[in-house]
Amino acid sequence: MLELLFLLLPVAMGYGWFMGRNSVKQSQHSAKQDLSIKYSTGLNYLLSNQQDKAIDYLLETLTLEDDTVEAHFAMANLFRKRGELDRALKVHEHLVRQKHLPTKAKQQAAFELGKDFLSAGLYDRAESMFDSLLKSKVFGLKSLTFLLQIYQSTNDWQQGIALKKVIVKSKDKKLLHILANFYCELATIALEKDEFIEVVELLEEALKCDPNSCRSNWLLAKIYENHQQYNEACQCYKAIYGQDSEFFPDVIDQMEKCYLALDAQDEFASFIKKVYDETGGASALIKYLEYLAKKHGPIKAHDYMLSALKRRPTIKGFKHFIKMQMANQPDNKEHETLEMIKQLVSAYINVKQRYNCRTCGFNSSTHYWSCPSCHDWEQLKPVRGLEGE
Repeated sequence: MLELLFLLLPVAMGYGWFMGRNSVKQSQHSAKQDLSIKYSTGLNYLLSNQQDKAIDYLLETLTLEDDTVEAHFAMANLFRKRGELDRALKVHEHLVRQKHLPTKAKQQAAFELGKDFLSAGLYDRAESMFDSLLKSKVFGLKSLTFLLQIYQSTNDWQQGIALKKVIVKSKDKKLLHILANFYCELATIALEKDEFIEVVELLEEALKCDPNSCRSNWLLAKIYENHQQYNEACQCYKAIYGQDSEFFPDVIDQMEKCYLALDAQDEFASFIKKVYDETGGASALIKYLEYLAKKHGPIKAHDYMLSALKRRPTIKGFKHFIKMQMANQPDNKEHETLEMIKQLVSAYINVKQRYNCRTCGFNSSTHYWSCPSCHDWEQLKPVRGLEGE
């Protein structure tokens, strides 16, 4: 009898395992069937154009498991792309309220909710969401970027500067560049009040954040000029050329005035010649030609101009060439013809946009430190090529 019991024990164990396996399969099949019914019901609401009812049903009936969280995010992002922010907010708020979600999913829900609030113009709520994620390894840097975007939109420069420690710790060059421009905004306000010391201190901080900030040196040069410190102003203009030569055409006139005040025209001409040799810019060429004509006569300047136009033709350079030709012509019919051509070229230049954003391609006749289209800082620069520099 005991032997028979030992013989039947493995059979009983095998039967138990088989029945248990079938029971699990039935349970899984039932769960899948139930989930399929829930999704089908939700989809029927969507197809019947009852989107709000569909969202409510799906959020109430579908259990938030690891494999359905991404479906919730996908649904919310689809609504946001379609401009249906109220529906995106509903889904993301539902996700944020779930206590059993993993940390990463919770942080993602808060981050996406912050983006919803930002798109809706609810800056205070968006700020709260992004601020709560600053210590997140995954979403910290992105949240910091959006916070600076909010403070830029609201002109709250001090709030942005309050994040300096976090930004410096991140070592992100783009964020440091944005921070430098926040300092420049405050310096501009101080400059209007002629607060010399405060402006200099703010701009020094800006250059610590971003040594390549042309705007910082441009403002420093301006305040040095206001206080007749022309040598310091010239050093700032030279620094701008070293930081970004594309900005330099906009400061050539002011730089020339400073050198004239120092009675150092030869030094200015030498530097401008270097700039032209390295960049081929029309503005630098014209300034050097003016010096050449005064120092060595119009014939040498004329020959140099012809050589320069062959090397790199520009409409701006051609206009100056006509001006030079007119200066050498008596007041006759040829002079009148040249005057008419000059006026036509001037009219053409005037209707063309002078600045172009290197980030998004936005064109403008007016210079902005922050692009009106993409809001990037210091990317609106003089146009280059035949119709520009």
